[in-house]
Amino acid sequence: MNLRKNKGITMVALVITIIILLILAGISVTGVIRGIDETNESSAISQLEMVQHALLERKTKADLTKETLPGTTTDYTELQNLINEINTKSSANITLRGNKEDYKELSTSDLKELGIEKETNTFIVNYKTGEVINKTQKVTKAGRALYTYAK
Repeated sequence: MNLRKNKGITMVALVITIIILLILAGISVTGVIRGIDETNESSAISQLEMVQHALLERKTKADLTKETLPGTTTDYTELQNLINEINTKSSANITLRGNKEDYKELSTSDLKELGIEKETNTFIVNYKTGEVINKTQKVTKAGRALYTYAK
């Protein structure tokens, strides 16, 4: 009779232990997923700033050497539609700061020319205002617009 009581207590303890482990695993997985999202957002913002620094550096160099700047001129209507889409998806209220003929789209080959090797996104930039827009990703999962300008 004592033997049955011990088995019952052991089974209850085992079930409670498993439930506690499942709860801890759920908390850990949630934390890891949240951490990954924050890392991806930080990475996207860092990429944006890296492109901005590269284009401002190239603009300064081009002012001295009179070389042409990489990129293809963008359609301003398409650019306005992109800005409207970003404003809708995020809480930002982006207003373009430059003239419509000053915006250029940078492909991966243009980015390589700026010294950025491992970037797969396409960016729209304005060399004069330092504006950079991530055309591919547009906003982060948290709803932050991937747009910056030289202040």
